[in-house]
Amino acid sequence: MTPSAETARPSPVPRLDATRKLRDSALPIRQRDALGRWIALAERGDVTKGDLGPDLFGRTLQYVALVEVLEDGADFRHRIEGREVVRRFGASGTDRFSALYTPAHFRRLQALYLSILLSGRPSVRHFMAPSVEGEELSFSQLVLPSVNGDGQVTFCAVVYDFPDPLHALPAAPLAIAAPWRRLRKGSTRETMLGDRRWR
Repeated sequence: MTPSAETARPSPVPRLDATRKLRDSALPIRQRDALGRWIALAERGDVTKGDLGPDLFGRTLQYVALVEVLEDGADFRHRIEGREVVRRFGASGTDRFSALYTPAHFRRLQALYLSILLSGRPSVRHFMAPSVEGEELSFSQLVLPSVNGDGQVTFCAVVYDFPDPLHALPAAPLAIAAPWRRLRKGSTRETMLGDRRWR
């Protein structure tokens, strides 16, 4: 199931009406502010990859990951990860989602991103990630799409909300990652790199 150029570029009015409703819902403040700035850009025209940079997110940048859409939505990969994303999951590198995550978690992510590719609208999804020892990490993802010159979604910015404090993070690797590539909490060196790569 791959979106065509026609389905990936809906008319702007209904897209923004629905997106404004999402902004006015009970979103955490970081996600709400980022969505408000995305809407301001979308009111002037298409949001492109160049718009998904530090200026759009400000201090929220450390909670943001940039995701590239591969093969019209068949797969995805992280291109940049902010400091707080790396701190909780570890640096994922450029592995494809299909290799990085377990099949079940990949299917959940793929369903989220495919809905965004087809609608052209931001969306939010809540997740509960268990560790290999049964601990849990709750978080949500607000996904903000950007389009290329053909109106197809090619990159998305993911704004995370982590309600769990750092001291409550699971001690064991998260079970959402493929067994050979268990995600873990990031090191200080990795988390610093997570911010510098946006510059």
